[in-house]
Amino acid sequence: MKKIEEFLRKLSFNIRRDRELDLNRRGFIASTLSLMGVFFVSATPLAVLSKNRKEESHNSEVFIIDEKDIEVGESVTFHYPEDNDSAILVRISEKEYRAYNSKCTHLMCPVYWEKDTGKLTCPCHNGFFNVEDGSVLAGPPPRALPSIKLKHKNKKIYAVGITQAQH
Repeated sequence: MKKIEEFLRKLSFNIRRDRELDLNRRGFIASTLSLMGVFFVSATPLAVLSKNRKEESHNSEVFIIDEKDIEVGESVTFHYPEDNDSAILVRISEKEYRAYNSKCTHLMCPVYWEKDTGKLTCPCHNGFFNVEDGSVLAGPPPRALPSIKLKHKNKKIYAVGITQAQH
């Protein structure tokens, strides 16, 4: 009966007072670092897949418009890099074009080209952006619009990448 009682005590109270101090600071830090290493190694494949997916979407070449179909001072909207990402292309001179993500950096309201003022405008909170570089001219937007890299090939304009706003 005594052996059964000891066995049940060990089973239910898995506390060994003689080994209580074995997990000291060094042991705790070693265990924590080991666990962090396991998490890092197990998350690495997911991070690589995510990075590759972003690079693929930003490196795709998307046709926007024929050069002859847009006059100087006019704009056209398109989607880049995905179908749900709106963008705007503005022809600012005979040979110069600028393209930006058309979501305001304040609250993601749509940004429009105002030919009369020569500015990209967010009507939600009176935000204004410079068409030359996408920088903020006035209003609450905290940073410039992300700019879309353009490629000209056979008198056609293509979107080929995105440059995120730096400030």
